[in-house]
Amino acid sequence: MVDGIKCWHAKTNLKEDRINLNGIRFTRNNHEGYGVKGSLHKSSNGGLHNANDYLMSDFKNTLNRLYDNIELNADITPVNGFEFGVNIKLPFNPNHALNRIILYKSNPGTFDKNYKEFKFTDHTIKIYNKSEFTKIEPFQSDYILRIEIKVTKMRYIKIQGIYCKVLSDLLDSSVWERLEQLLIEAIQDCLIIDFSDMEISELADKDRIRYGDYINPAYWVNLNLNRKKYYREHQRCDKFLIQHCDSTLKADLVNLIQLKCNELRDVSRVKEIGSKWNKITVSPPVNIIQKSDKITVSPYYNKIENCDKITVSPSINKTEKGDIITIKIKGDIVPTKSKEIIILIRCKGCGRIIPNQIKGQLYCSANEVGYEQAHKCRNNVSNPRNNLMNAIRRINTLPLIFDLYDGIPPDKLRLLDR
Repeated sequence: MVDGIKCWHAKTNLKEDRINLNGIRFTRNNHEGYGVKGSLHKSSNGGLHNANDYLMSDFKNTLNRLYDNIELNADITPVNGFEFGVNIKLPFNPNHALNRIILYKSNPGTFDKNYKEFKFTDHTIKIYNKSEFTKIEPFQSDYILRIEIKVTKMRYIKIQGIYCKVLSDLLDSSVWERLEQLLIEAIQDCLIIDFSDMEISELADKDRIRYGDYINPAYWVNLNLNRKKYYREHQRCDKFLIQHCDSTLKADLVNLIQLKCNELRDVSRVKEIGSKWNKITVSPPVNIIQKSDKITVSPYYNKIENCDKITVSPSINKTEKGDIITIKIKGDIVPTKSKEIIILIRCKGCGRIIPNQIKGQLYCSANEVGYEQAHKCRNNVSNPRNNLMNAIRRINTLPLIFDLYDGIPPDKLRLLDR
């Protein structure tokens, strides 16, 4: 299910500034790390293709190989984009299904013979004939339809209630279950009109004109200028389909997605495969500053790692018995050699650990990350709240017969408490 990844700062033992490893591209950044883009699925096939099934166990094996080969640790590799989807086999040419997908919600998307794409700010839905893009048998001869969502901004995943900060978070079966639901919703929210030739021939002249309008994306684009009229006509279209069309194409696609995702989620096999990477990795002593009887985290370390996982040096962090002092993974509290606890402050806007923390500081400092990024951190918190408050003000200018706040989702109401 999980395929392409995009990471902004990966740590590896690579020496090259740029390298392509079986379809995964590594580019060195200015902070002694690498930007990563590419298909883990294709990499598992030697960079040849990604047309076969890619199980959760295959995904874990791929992460193990990356750790073995280049020491890429999935627990400390931040993710800022990825692709997920399924390949489903149809009993007919996938182009038949593609031609019946008119639009997604009110988005007409971009179409060509073998490919349909619906772009949004934070994600893109792609549905295409996988067989036409694969030159390897038996996949080229099979009728394979690919349904895929590309996450371009992690805000989309966060809104969907999915926790994903680092690569290893994508090994959570509950994450895969939620990703499956997003794929199903993508199909359910499509307007799919699948009339047989006989059903078309049996339409009355007036109904045939309506059919011609309904299968024309431009018709819906024009209607969308008036939302009330658009939704009214969409309801008429649903009734029209129920009355004149017996196709089960949408339900069949949803069922095939469910069956395939259940097959890909081989959790028992995943549990049998051990992780070769460690949550706590060895780092050079330069990243730790030792002062008298306590250990503190160096500000230089925060600039380098800038992620949820924390590395420690076993040469310093040892108790009197010689055991390595562990650090709470994904946490903000670092136990030290003394009883003193160091609280790591995280930016409310981006979640990064703030170096050189000042009491009461809530966001990244412009001195540390630059003015543009610091401003963006504040906007990530203030803009959603301000947009909601402005919407409430506009609605309150109208006479209402119900309590406005009863209709606001709980996740939106929480914005007002910030």
